Amino acid sequence: MPKTGLISQKQSPITRFILSTAMNCTKWLLVRSMPESLNQGTSGLSATENKSCISKSSWAISTVELSGNFWIRKNLLQRTTLAESIAGDTVVGHTTTFSHVWESLCGIQPSRDIEFSRTLALEMERMANHTGDLSAVCADIAYQLGNSVLGRLRTPLINFMQEWGGNRLSKGLIRPGRNQFPFTPELAKRLMEVLEAYEPDFVEMNKQLFQLPSALSRFERTGVVSYDDVLSIGTVGMAARMSGLSRDIRSSHPYSLYPEIAHEPIIKHHGDVYSRVQIRRQEVMQSMQYVRDMIANVPEYIEKEPVVGSPKPNSFTLSLVEGWRGEICHCAITDNSGELILYKIKDPSFHNWLALALAVRNNEISDFPICNKSFNLSYSGHDL
Repeated sequence: MPKTGLISQKQSPITRFILSTAMNCTKWLLVRSMPESLNQGTSGLSATENKSCISKSSWAISTVELSGNFWIRKNLLQRTTLAESIAGDTVVGHTTTFSHVWESLCGIQPSRDIEFSRTLALEMERMANHTGDLSAVCADIAYQLGNSVLGRLRTPLINFMQEWGGNRLSKGLIRPGRNQFPFTPELAKRLMEVLEAYEPDFVEMNKQLFQLPSALSRFERTGVVSYDDVLSIGTVGMAARMSGLSRDIRSSHPYSLYPEIAHEPIIKHHGDVYSRVQIRRQEVMQSMQYVRDMIANVPEYIEKEPVVGSPKPNSFTLSLVEGWRGEICHCAITDNSGELILYKIKDPSFHNWLALALAVRNNEISDFPICNKSFNLSYSGHDL
């Protein structure tokens, strides 16, 4: 059946993804039947077979190296470590999404303390990346004070993650079916100290930044993407909310502790650099409040054996998480014996890159850096 009969631009990215996955599943099964050749980068195929394989499954081949590794790696730890490496600045987002996929396939219900840690880590990752990107935007407009102060403020946030789980980018923190590093009342007290020192400097620096005429002149009406454009190309996360399109998995498909948080997305309407940096600033403050509310009531951790389980046969599962860039989606399908035959990943950068291309049109060359950094998309995420 031709794709155009099922998929339209009016459908949400999630709907289009599910339909696309279903229609390409047969192609993936064809690819799966040749694992040795694929593991060798299709070097075992003739030139004609190689060309045919690529033409039959264009987007599947583009992800075969990463997804193939999910098939090859039978060990859960290896698969989780692979998920951590999808996009280096979104470790928590992708590992949480993978964990939800695996737990769904295995019929595991994570405990409250596990979901607490994941939700908290997601909001900390959001704060750290938004703060760093605000610093980088200041560098792109030659505002050295903002660049220095905001760059410094990112450091205590990621340093706290090292105190918590042993890695500043949160590698090793999230694991399917287990609480690798329980969040304790002592850590809550330490995090509160970090936030008490962070907030006044962040607020003061942003107050100066957003009152600076030279900064505003570079932000306002620069890199505009309209509502119709973001709807048409299917942007997600901040790249949708900047133009009045409310797309936020935390509110549309709440997971972990977000049903209790009752998240309200921050929406802007001008679609320019100013809207994007405003969203970053306000989301930092919003996430900081969520973190404070959470650590005021840390759930009790009861030590227990990790629940691993085995994937159910002939299963399909889809996991959605709102990373700091937007919607992260992982999809898995198992065969008759419960082995993976499909593992498809979509990072928000895949949806949002065309928005950057539209944003830089009809702008000065000197505006490209701030357009680029106001999105700060992931090369590895897009190339999956």
